[in-house]
Amino acid sequence: MIETIKDFGLIVGVPVARSVFGWASKALEDKKITQFEWKQLISTVLKVGLMGTVAYFGLDSIGVNNSAEIAAVGAFFADKIFNALKKPKKK
Repeated sequence: MIETIKDFGLIVGVPVARSVFGWASKALEDKKITQFEWKQLISTVLKVGLMGTVAYFGLDSIGVNNSAEIAAVGAFFADKIFNALKKPKKK
């Protein structure tokens, strides 16, 4: 039980920390936070948290020992890749 709580904390903690720090640097540029920016934060936390949770249960079900760590880091990098692909290229 304790191991599962620790794993869940890691899976949720990494995306929340990544999302909050990345979001804060952009949202606080103009010194005020809009409702749209709050929605963006919530969306990112849910998206990355869901990716990590799905990866954790998938890896755990096939017997991977470090599934929480791999899932958390994998979700972090997957979100970075998705954001890079989504941004329009500047010429």
